[in-house]
Amino acid sequence: MEQKNSNAGRRPNNYARLTMVQKRQIAKQARRRGDVTRVARKTGFAISTVSEVLSGKYNNKRIVNAAYDMSRGRKNAKATAQ
Repeated sequence: MEQKNSNAGRRPNNYARLTMVQKRQIAKQARRRGDVTRVARKTGFAISTVSEVLSGKYNNKRIVNAAYDMSRGRKNAKATAQ
């Protein structure tokens, strides 16, 4: 029997997860008006807490992942302007 990949889904064996800093950076580049409020409602944290986490003052995995998931499919304005 062939042994399955330990990663979930269809990820290749050499799949590297993004770090919290990388996710925060991607979410920051694709952030739109109202995103902080949406993340706060989704995660149950205060808007100020979400803003401070996304600015890098604190670390919170749930907040960063929610912001990253929200912005993952977006094209950022800098990339489309070139």
